Amino acid sequence: MSLARPPEAARTAAREGEGSPVSPGVSDAMRLARILCILLLVYAHAQPYQPGLPESLFSPMGLIHYLRQLLGHTSVPLLSLISGYLLARALSQRPYAQALSHRFVSLIVPLVLWNLIYLAKEYLESGFTAVPEAQEWPNAVLALTAQPAMAPLYFLRDAFVCALISPAFVYLARRWPRTAAAALLLNALLGLDGVLFLNGAIPLFYFAGCLWWVHQAPIPTQAMPREPVLAAGLAMALLAAAPFLLPAAWGASDPLSVPYAALDIALRAAGCVVFWALASRLLHTRTGEVLLRFEPIAFFIFCTHGMATGLWWMAIERTGHAGAAPVFLAHFALSPLLALLVCVPAVWALRRLAPRALSVLMGGRSPSRQQMARMTRPLAPAPLARPPGLTP
Repeated sequence: MSLARPPEAARTAAREGEGSPVSPGVSDAMRLARILCILLLVYAHAQPYQPGLPESLFSPMGLIHYLRQLLGHTSVPLLSLISGYLLARALSQRPYAQALSHRFVSLIVPLVLWNLIYLAKEYLESGFTAVPEAQEWPNAVLALTAQPAMAPLYFLRDAFVCALISPAFVYLARRWPRTAAAALLLNALLGLDGVLFLNGAIPLFYFAGCLWWVHQAPIPTQAMPREPVLAAGLAMALLAAAPFLLPAAWGASDPLSVPYAALDIALRAAGCVVFWALASRLLHTRTGEVLLRFEPIAFFIFCTHGMATGLWWMAIERTGHAGAAPVFLAHFALSPLLALLVCVPAVWALRRLAPRALSVLMGGRSPSRQQMARMTRPLAPAPLARPPGLTP
């Protein structure tokens, strides 16, 4: 199947701007947003954990829960939006089968391999006893109807489902954008799709990215106006605190309730504005240049951040100080940096010892020698290095 247009349709689309390449400024902003959001995502899964909602927002665990929502979970929707934008662009330039095969290699293959690696790690750590039951393997490896063994990787599964139905998304974005957006919002609130998506917010923001491409809405790459960004930031701060502030009877602290889902969607939408504004502001700064040096291993960080920070937490537990509030708060606050301190040497070693395996584990995104050199010297003066193009 192909979404390529006949010559006349292609000329019309070109005149309207659809199918045009992503500008260097937008490409760099997307790359910076990607590494920024993935580093913030580390907060969503960093130790320590406490089931349920802490009693007080102002307790150490209450602060961790608040920051986990504010910075960790809220950073994911912008990744979905960027993915939708890039795939809609890809479908205007190449056949659907080719775009889907690329997504299979870049999403499903790493999903399977990293889950198998995680299961092997659990097996060894348990003394050769922790093995999933036969009926649990499909979900543990592929996340067919539930979260996989490495829970954060469910995003890869849902992103691939979005890619599978992306022609329908693009069609709806052209013909019935408001109706489709409303239906996806309703699905995100009520979970009407069953097990088609493990997180109903992902297709909603993915479709928003498709809309952005199809209608060629301008993408700000300079500093955004202060007022809407401040409003979105204030909304984030309040929405993340809502489970602590609202009465329990309202359902704001119940992950299975519609009010919780509504607050979560609003929080994620505000996060898209704030994190894109932050990426745009950092784009031509020293901080932005340093962050961009780590973008080539963003996918590796995404796949391994739980294990990477888990190594540090295991070391802290062995010291006997894991229960001390200053210690676990410091670990949580530094977790993105701690993940980098594990992932950069790991990628460097794999690139030297098993470069083909690294490429497969990263879905074909293996960094070059020059990119690795910039990562190992992140504070050395260097111009902003731009790859040939942002790969959708």
